[in-house]
Amino acid sequence: MGYNLDINFLNSLVVRENLTPGLYVVSTPIGNLSDITLRSLKILSSVDLILCEDTRVSKKLTTKYGIKCSMEVYQKHNSIRKIPSIISKIKNEKSIALISDAGTPTISDPGKTLIDKCIELNIPIFSIPGASSIIASLIPSFLNKDSFSFLGFFPRTTKEQKIYLDRLKKSEETIIFFESPRRILKTLDLILNYIGDRKATLIREITKKHEEIINLDISNIIKELSNRDTIYGEITFCIGPAEKVKKRLEMNEKLEIIIENLQKENVKISSIASIM
Repeated sequence: MGYNLDINFLNSLVVRENLTPGLYVVSTPIGNLSDITLRSLKILSSVDLILCEDTRVSKKLTTKYGIKCSMEVYQKHNSIRKIPSIISKIKNEKSIALISDAGTPTISDPGKTLIDKCIELNIPIFSIPGASSIIASLIPSFLNKDSFSFLGFFPRTTKEQKIYLDRLKKSEETIIFFESPRRILKTLDLILNYIGDRKATLIREITKKHEEIINLDISNIIKELSNRDTIYGEITFCIGPAEKVKKRLEMNEKLEIIIENLQKENVKISSIASIM
């Protein structure tokens, strides 16, 4: 049995309000436009200006929710040039929202430079949380979720790739990165040849209609993708730690439990050390 939402009540939650002047860093959906918080909608409805990467993309969101607002493009090609005018607006008591095409600004996009400048000038910054493709991709994976690192987009230059691959080889946690569908097979071949086979998760089009999650070894993911004529969509890739690293971590966890139990039995530290 379904239930109807009280639209009037929902509308009351996102009614415009007078905001404190400052920069509002607002998370937006990563695919499904319904994945946005009521607070984010209220902020976007209330600010004096929205800074976005592409007005065509962002207007799909504001149109869906009936948000009427002023927008300006703020992306890597004009970010440095636009910062002085943005700072000036905020100093003149304006509230400005920073959004990206998808997800949280500053994560693999140019928002960091603007935030750094606001911090330098003691301009208020407000973080409005929401969808994250990193966390959303890690949740359905069969890899360790207690400890992980996000490394952004897989690098293009040989020198940067070598640094990246060395980190992967020694990693003691799950490593997450982005890659384009055009380059994913080449990147996975490179990783497999350098660090060997490992458990991994490929997530494609997360939260969208054609979402796909593949939990396999790297070699089998390559086989799966190689059988396709074309690979579509945005890709997040997660790689687990090396097996020997994993075994060492498991052993350390067991030792911690043993030590904890001995301490509960009031065994002296010196005695525990000799046992170990």
